Amino acid sequence: MPSPVSRPWHLVVVGLVALLWHLGGAADYVATQMRFEPYVSEFPPEWIVYFGGLPTWVNAAWAIGVWVGLLGAILLLLRERAAVLTLAVAAIAMVAATIWLIFLADPTIGAVTGDVGVWVMAGAALASVLLWLYARWMKVAQVLG
Repeated sequence: MPSPVSRPWHLVVVGLVALLWHLGGAADYVATQMRFEPYVSEFPPEWIVYFGGLPTWVNAAWAIGVWVGLLGAILLLLRERAAVLTLAVAAIAMVAATIWLIFLADPTIGAVTGDVGVWVMAGAALASVLLWLYARWMKVAQVLG
């Protein structure tokens, strides 16, 4: 197998943005799951009830999207090939949760949070997919070892 090529400048930029993005997601996940009062007090009560009543598999997908995505961002910064698979798993989890929340849940996230919830979930799913595609590109370019 050929050795990896030199690290392009954008790998550090994308990797750091991904790391910060997933750290923010991790903080949101922990604060929401733990019902951290200073954080959840900023949301309307119906949002708290809605997120507290999500099916177990949606919470699991959310957790996978956040924590596996964080691991993937770290692996990307370390130029590890495993970043591709790790970020794929995170993206699949986030897309599955997003599709369910936007289109299949009863009520949908949009019915509870308005457009903000829809855009946050759609943006998170899109970011996850784009990060996975970027990691694939870096693997094909032999930047990841």
